[in-house]
Amino acid sequence: MSLIKSLFISQFNQDITHIRSLDSLSAQFAPSDVTPNRKASGSRLHKHHTILMAENSRIRYFREVVVPSNSGSKWKERHINTVASVSTLQDIKVPDSSGGYTFTEGGVTNRFIYWRTTSNVLELVEESLDYNLLGSQIRFHFHDTQIIGGISIHESHGNVIVLVVTAISVHRLVFPHPSKLIKNNIGYTQSSQPLPSIFNYASDLESHWSKYLLNHGGNFSSQIQAAASSQNMEGEAQFALSSNEGSVLLIKMPPLNIQGIVQQFELFKSSMMQKLWTQLVPVAMRGSQGSLESATGLVIHPFRGDTYVFAICRDHKIRVWSTRSLECVSIYNILETCPELKHAPPATGAGHKLVKVMTSDAVNLLLCVHLNFKERNQFCFVQPELQSGRLQHLHVATVVGVAEDLIDYCVTADKLWTLWTNSSGESIARVCHMSGELREGNWVEVILHPSDAGEILVSQHTDPREVYTEKMFQPKRFNLYDIHKALNVYRRSMNATVPSDLDINTLKHEVTEAVEDAIRNSAMANEISEEEYCDLQMEQWSKFYSGVVQYQEVGGKMKGFFVEPNTGLVCIIKKGGLSFIRPCDPIEELYLGDGHWSAEDLNEITLADLRTLGMCLSLIGSKISEDMVVQFEDSLLMKESPEEAVRPIVEDLFFNTSLVEISLDSLGALVQNIHDLPNCLHLVLNSLDLTKATLEDEESDMESEQQLIDGQILTSDSAIDFLTTTLHQTSDTRFRVLRDLLLFLTSTISLGDRDGITPEVSETLYDMIPRTSSLLQSYAVLKWASTKVATVSHSNSLEMNLRLLASLEVAENSGLTNVQKAVSSNVTVAELFIRGIGGNQARANLSRTERILDNTGQLCNWAILRITRSIQFLLWPLNENFLFPEFLASCCQYLPLQEYCFQLNHWCEVNPASRKFMLGLCYLHFGEAQKAAQCYTEAKAGLQTEAFLTQSLLQTDELNPRVLEVLYYLKVIRQFEEFDYADTVVHLARTAISIADQDDENTATLWSKIFKYQLEMGHNDEAYNAMVSNPDPSRRKDCLRQLLVTLYERKDLQTLVGFPYIDLQEEVVSILECRARTVDITTQNYYDILYAFYVTRNNFGKAGAVMYEHGMRLGREVPPKQGLQKQAHCYLAAMNALRLVNPIYAWIVKPSVCTEMQVMSGKDNFNGDEKEDISATKRVEILELEDIEKEYILVDARLELLKQDKSNSVGSGPTPGADEMVGLLVNAGMYDKALTICQLFGMKLTSVFDSLALRCVNLAKSCSHSTLADSTTLTQAWDWLKLNDLPTPGLKESSAADSAWSLLQHYLRVHEDSTAQLHRTVTVRLLSQGFPLPSWMIKSYKELHWSDLLRRYVDYDQLEDAVVLTVEYVDALLWTYTGHDCPEFNLKSCSRPVPQSSWLPYTCIDQLSLALKDMKQDSHYERLAEMLEYKLAIYFQKMRHLSEQILTK
Repeated sequence: MSLIKSLFISQFNQDITHIRSLDSLSAQFAPSDVTPNRKASGSRLHKHHTILMAENSRIRYFREVVVPSNSGSKWKERHINTVASVSTLQDIKVPDSSGGYTFTEGGVTNRFIYWRTTSNVLELVEESLDYNLLGSQIRFHFHDTQIIGGISIHESHGNVIVLVVTAISVHRLVFPHPSKLIKNNIGYTQSSQPLPSIFNYASDLESHWSKYLLNHGGNFSSQIQAAASSQNMEGEAQFALSSNEGSVLLIKMPPLNIQGIVQQFELFKSSMMQKLWTQLVPVAMRGSQGSLESATGLVIHPFRGDTYVFAICRDHKIRVWSTRSLECVSIYNILETCPELKHAPPATGAGHKLVKVMTSDAVNLLLCVHLNFKERNQFCFVQPELQSGRLQHLHVATVVGVAEDLIDYCVTADKLWTLWTNSSGESIARVCHMSGELREGNWVEVILHPSDAGEILVSQHTDPREVYTEKMFQPKRFNLYDIHKALNVYRRSMNATVPSDLDINTLKHEVTEAVEDAIRNSAMANEISEEEYCDLQMEQWSKFYSGVVQYQEVGGKMKGFFVEPNTGLVCIIKKGGLSFIRPCDPIEELYLGDGHWSAEDLNEITLADLRTLGMCLSLIGSKISEDMVVQFEDSLLMKESPEEAVRPIVEDLFFNTSLVEISLDSLGALVQNIHDLPNCLHLVLNSLDLTKATLEDEESDMESEQQLIDGQILTSDSAIDFLTTTLHQTSDTRFRVLRDLLLFLTSTISLGDRDGITPEVSETLYDMIPRTSSLLQSYAVLKWASTKVATVSHSNSLEMNLRLLASLEVAENSGLTNVQKAVSSNVTVAELFIRGIGGNQARANLSRTERILDNTGQLCNWAILRITRSIQFLLWPLNENFLFPEFLASCCQYLPLQEYCFQLNHWCEVNPASRKFMLGLCYLHFGEAQKAAQCYTEAKAGLQTEAFLTQSLLQTDELNPRVLEVLYYLKVIRQFEEFDYADTVVHLARTAISIADQDDENTATLWSKIFKYQLEMGHNDEAYNAMVSNPDPSRRKDCLRQLLVTLYERKDLQTLVGFPYIDLQEEVVSILECRARTVDITTQNYYDILYAFYVTRNNFGKAGAVMYEHGMRLGREVPPKQGLQKQAHCYLAAMNALRLVNPIYAWIVKPSVCTEMQVMSGKDNFNGDEKEDISATKRVEILELEDIEKEYILVDARLELLKQDKSNSVGSGPTPGADEMVGLLVNAGMYDKALTICQLFGMKLTSVFDSLALRCVNLAKSCSHSTLADSTTLTQAWDWLKLNDLPTPGLKESSAADSAWSLLQHYLRVHEDSTAQLHRTVTVRLLSQGFPLPSWMIKSYKELHWSDLLRRYVDYDQLEDAVVLTVEYVDALLWTYTGHDCPEFNLKSCSRPVPQSSWLPYTCIDQLSLALKDMKQDSHYERLAEMLEYKLAIYFQKMRHLSEQILTK
């Protein structure tokens, strides 16, 4: 056997001690009626042990799990004054102590308290593995005294009792029980919020705290050596204190809330003479004899109906007192079990120790005594028994300890946990397995967390600041409180201070600034070289880092063990926190436990082979330098294959003569001792391979599963840290095992036949290399996940991610649906996974086994490893499970997800398409749409093979690959739509269309998307082509509607009307008409588009109809001031369009009132078309060009009125009719417009002339009353006069009145007909106003109809004018008989006697004559009457003469 193998064997057997007894500690379960026969008792106990512990007989290794402590959290400070004398107590020195207690009552699980003491300070911390606790740390300061130890915690009647012993007092501290808080709903909270700790309400129960000052008078006046406390079944608190003089003081405190006095007793020895000697002789006279009997370890425990005080004394004897009788009931010399030590001198120094063995047996009691001698130490297990009414001690077992100083120890039914300090001051934890065969090798070192090195390897081209900050702030590496303390010291060296309560980001900034300041202060010159600056950087960063490491080491000083036998929880209490102890998995035992293998039952040969293989791997691992490790891991990150990455290490370790660490001969010597190397390697690889690993497949127990998930088992921060660190430890260990295994395979193959490596074996080993490489890379991913820091997610990123994932519409059971909250800083992605869906599924897997019910007593021994294994299974990249990448995406962890995909893409053949899809998600999140589209396109290759794409993403049973690809592209397109990547959507949609079958119903959707985004990008022609290519008519019409609306909104009207719209013109018209009639015409005008559309296609009739409808709606719906001008333009456009049409077809159908009202309702049918109102009766009205012109004239007149109307009265209401409009125009003085309307609508002109005549009269009267007319009246007169077409004035400037009369004269001349109706109207108005008729009017009236003028004179009593008019007419008539014309009365000459065509209005003349007769009393009228009578007589005479002439002829 080679030297190397001998070295390994010696290392494997080091620290192995001899176990003095093969009896099992399980003998404590002996029944109470045991017989005095010691031999029989031992046989029965051994048989019971064999049955109970058979299935767990293999030795197990354990490993420390360091979790971040909460020492930086806020402590509740409480001060207790003991009224002690400082001078008396200043020399008292007591060792620190620690311990713990687990709640067992009230249904409280996985919740415990641990404590530690330092001088006069007691720190109590409550921890829970299921819930976070609020206010869980409290610190008690006992002034002017020291805490002796002997602290105990008890549960009693809804309270938690803490018993404390100091040098001069005993105390009972009371806190509420957790179950009591829950019953009072104080502890009810949501799962994401912490529960209140029992210490959170410490101040509420402070009045119930009790204390008692020791009475040091009498015989008990020495220094206290040891102490113990307990509470009996009646609730009485009992304290035992031993002095260095051998006295034991017993103090009984009455039960809580019961009146009573505190009793103090001094326990005496059993001998009557010793009792009298003690009572009668003072301590000073007794000398030091009692010091040999002084107790160095005390235990108080109820047993068989009484409570006893057990003491181990310096004379190696166990003394027992009854607290009821105060008698010493037993003295047992422990050296009787060790004959070779029967002459050992009395113990000195700390002396012996005594503890109870923690079991679930409430009847029997087992004690473990640690005998501390100068040359050796050992543990003796003693079981007290009552035999015949007397207390006796049964020796169960003896275990020889190691040659080191014991700090603390705890004992359970099957394990002895010890904490030692070696000669160099390092703390070492060891466990002795008390089950199975007790043989050499039962002492096993606990694999402790390695201390951090003070130096960090910084490569040449790396910034030291980045390297050191990354190391210091790596999750779970350092406690932030230690960094803060180091920063305080560092700042004080520069006379600066550091604020408290810094978060991690601020702390990182403060550390960087502090070190940079130190670098600047250290620079001696203003300018230094780059090399000098790098040296200063390394110096200062290394200095600061060393300070942090020192504080971590101080806080990591071990103070004691805490073991909970019910759950198997084992903790190491440290000065600055707590660490957990867990069992190692088989690979850790193989690699770290000197080749031990406990994964399965194997024969001895195979176990020996595995042990030798473990030695080989450990040998290789111990020789690999840190530089080699960094180089190897960097090569893997650079996507180099593991086979290539290990070659330089193999060369350096085995073939480089200058650097060789291990010779091939040494390795070959070890390999020769492996009988079946391939089988051995297969066992290890199978254990490492999680690809085909299956979790327990027993039928799921729904109740236990619900308890694990809803009950939040192992969900607190401490438990999550426990699981996260365990995951990192196991993954890192397995990674190193595979790395060393790959080195072993590579180097072993080169051995050849010389060491038994036949060609067949070499070929087998060579075939194992690819699998080993694959497993190595898989564990590299797990290791990366446990160290990769998660990115901090902001609210906007989370919102964007929520939209991105919602667009996928994945299955509910997918990890993408479990959208996470914002990620806090400084956590790893693996921790996030454990806190989220990964931890939930791992607990669900844990519940699917009966062990959750049968092995609750070993929850922490196996549940932690099982949950860790489940999480590793979920993270395993070679499994088809795709939960981890989905989870990363749901947490918005796209940088880690991208890195994850990059690590796997070059070697992992499982789920490559799914990873491509996730990589596309990453690129899309980062705004790289083109790369995302490329990844998505490549990912379609796995649509038929990968479960994530088919089941979670597409959720379809479709088998047609073309249909699957189209559905996939639709999913992908939705993501790009969420972020408005229009060009990418178009590209993907065209790709999908090229793949789809012709009858694929999704093709219409794809064409619609192309149309939509081409239109968004302004590619109008492409959008039009996509629209017409759409096979679905309904979608095509939807696209057409969107095209028309969008182009209109963009004001791209030329393009809108320019498209050919082949086979779509009717739809275009329907859509535009619907839009025109449903939208607000004040903001959107689709009528102009329709008009342009019709004009472009030479459909002028439709164009005219559209513009008329537009004008009509403007008049009804838009206020006049805004709409009249547009309305007028619309009517003009309509008239122009109709004038271009054949006159036969120059007509339109006027929109009926019911249709218009129905249009305004805005109701559409299911196709979006205008809904017809079948209940309304439609009336068809035909409008010709003249009808439209009439409406235009009215609108134009109203426009003119609005220009002049200051009161806005014309602007309200609909457009007036012709009659009303004439009245409005006449009132405004717009006589030209009024006359036009009257003529156009065939109305009489009398109202216009009547108004104008009245204005003339009023204006004339206004001017006649004063020489200068009122300027306002004249201004107003000229205002309305200017609105009309005045006749051209003469040379002489005319006044307003003259202009008005001229206008009236002009109108009469132009518009009067033969009926003289207009003259009559004017005459009536003038005469009714008492205004004389103008001469020009009388003249024109006489020419036109003098008899009508005569009647007006007679009607208005103008008798003189009537007489004159009659006389003139008679004269004119007589004049015509002379052969002359009379133009004044429009009479023609008559040269010969003919029948007269002219006549006299005799009736009117008679009326005139009668009127004159009535006025005969007036001489003037009498003369007028005579004149008239005379003139008529002449006329009558002439008429008779003519008549005779005619008759004679």
